[in-house]
Amino acid sequence: MNIVKFLLVKAQYRANITAQGLTFIINIAAFGCTQNYMFIWIQFACQCFLGVHIAKSPKFFDQNIFNHFMVVMGFYLVSLIIGENDFLYFGLIFIFTYCFYILKECGYEKSINIWTYVQALLIGTTFITFPFKYKILATIIGYFEAQIILNLCFIIFKNNEEHLTEPSFIEIKNISLSEWFNINKPQVRLAIRGSITAGLLYAICANFHDIRPNWAVVTAVSALLRDDKSASLRVIKGVTIGSLVGWPLAVALVILLGTSSEAAIFCLWLSLILALVLSFELKTNPSLNKQIASSIVFLFSIVCFSVALKNFAYPYLHLKVINSLIGDAVALIVLIAWEESKKLYPLKEPISKNAS
Repeated sequence: MNIVKFLLVKAQYRANITAQGLTFIINIAAFGCTQNYMFIWIQFACQCFLGVHIAKSPKFFDQNIFNHFMVVMGFYLVSLIIGENDFLYFGLIFIFTYCFYILKECGYEKSINIWTYVQALLIGTTFITFPFKYKILATIIGYFEAQIILNLCFIIFKNNEEHLTEPSFIEIKNISLSEWFNINKPQVRLAIRGSITAGLLYAICANFHDIRPNWAVVTAVSALLRDDKSASLRVIKGVTIGSLVGWPLAVALVILLGTSSEAAIFCLWLSLILALVLSFELKTNPSLNKQIASSIVFLFSIVCFSVALKNFAYPYLHLKVINSLIGDAVALIVLIAWEESKKLYPLKEPISKNAS
């Protein structure tokens, strides 16, 4: 796969890739100068808010990114109230996932996507001892940084492509009750499937370790985003193969990097850019090989991130792989059960197959 060709030929990628690269350089440089972990969290927020935007809003501040920000902040604030109560956190995962699916099918698909889900669910897995209030503050700063830098990059590259903005969340009240709870609606059935899967995975994995098992949840949800058996199987196969192949390669990378934070930061920057390009390609032209490559590169990112911060790279790597494999296994079981249930209770209309 010719990544250089992607960067040079596909102009619609350039603004986002440049914005991602610039925010990384700015925030990591700030962290290097101050050793303040808030800049790491700002970078993480920027990465998720920028996501895979390949077109700009007609307005400077993108409503889609703002919706994304509101979803994440809502999840964070409720999570702050819940604290360490696993039962309430289980309920939050269930409700958040249900809303995720319903809104995705009701005009909010641009911001209510897997990037939102990843960032919100990882609140319990990143910098456990870092004060929650500073995570929220960093997320607010990251939102403004992502909006400004992305729009400036679109201006620089003169990319005139525009997308339709989503309605404001204040208009959610216009979604009818039948869209939320009518079992005959395909999006409601899909929401039930996704939320039960997410809750089940959290319950299964919660006792494995102290870090909340959100990788398993994210893996399964990303595989079951829509009613498309072949696409779901491709994601499950890709993540499974990528995790198993990338596991020993990532261990070798830990050994190779040693304790060199500088080398780890440089490799992290490269792996994030490559992961971004692969994400674009998976959205526009999905394939099993790209899914496998994306899973491997993401493992490399985790390793480089851990080494750069002088954390325990091996435990994070092993937990990520094990949780991903568990998520894939449960997603496969749910997918098989879903296909069988459709024979007994046929859907009255097809579910949208648009990518998240």
